[in-house]
Amino acid sequence: MIIHFFKNRAKDRIDFSQLIDDYFDSIENSKIESTDEELKVTINLPQFACEYTYLITKRSRVSSIYKLNSEFVNINLLCEIPEVLPQYVMRIILKQINELCEKFELSIYHDQIDNIKDFKLFELLQLLIKDRAKYLRENPTYVAYSIPEHILNQVCLYQQICDRLPSLVSNDVIPCNYITLMDKHSKNVEFAINWKVEQPVVFPPELSYVQVEEEDNLIVLIPADIFFKYATRFTSEIKDKTVDLKMMYLNEKGCLKVKKLLKKMKKHMVSISNFDIISLTNLIEE
Repeated sequence: MIIHFFKNRAKDRIDFSQLIDDYFDSIENSKIESTDEELKVTINLPQFACEYTYLITKRSRVSSIYKLNSEFVNINLLCEIPEVLPQYVMRIILKQINELCEKFELSIYHDQIDNIKDFKLFELLQLLIKDRAKYLRENPTYVAYSIPEHILNQVCLYQQICDRLPSLVSNDVIPCNYITLMDKHSKNVEFAINWKVEQPVVFPPELSYVQVEEEDNLIVLIPADIFFKYATRFTSEIKDKTVDLKMMYLNEKGCLKVKKLLKKMKKHMVSISNFDIISLTNLIEE
């Protein structure tokens, strides 16, 4: 999806040095590159392994510009958003675009709307969802996996706050992202988390498996219900009003106790070869 940005002629002209140096350069995980034809700002969302891009071009790339409201001027700024993303990630991107529009008094245009308009997050979100559906219809070889929306939202929320985990448990826990698995036989999407034995860990919701990594680099996949049958009594729930997630914490002392029970769990282990690891951004809501 491409969003174009316009400025009302009656308002002050945009200060591009402020836009680039003070705004884009201050965004976390942004990268600015320039050529003779364009300036490119790439914003990376590392917790979701995806990125989106702003371009400032020499010439307008709006094909129907002469049909649009003449009270607005095209500032030759556009944003390119990946076609297939979970709605949760779409909203993160759109909130940043909304911030941009408010800060620099910009309006937007997309080829699926009739004219230049003020930014409205819900309206743009619906356009992104429609664009995603259209893209998947027109590109049948692109594989997207549907899962219940409430599960996908929980997974995305955990990914977003993952870096905050050490502050939530007041301990030296190393945050672990979800491992997204696709069962080669059933084609079901499953979620796992990696646990390095003896290392404190946070277990997020919606887990199907725990990937246990031992000191000799032996990695086994244990069904979550089996793992927690033995491990739950050694964990504690993280209580934080700012995070609406049920997360369980296994501290260092608990790790040592669970380690002693691994032999019993391994009777139920599943081969990792039964799964393909897929990207979280290949998931969409049912």
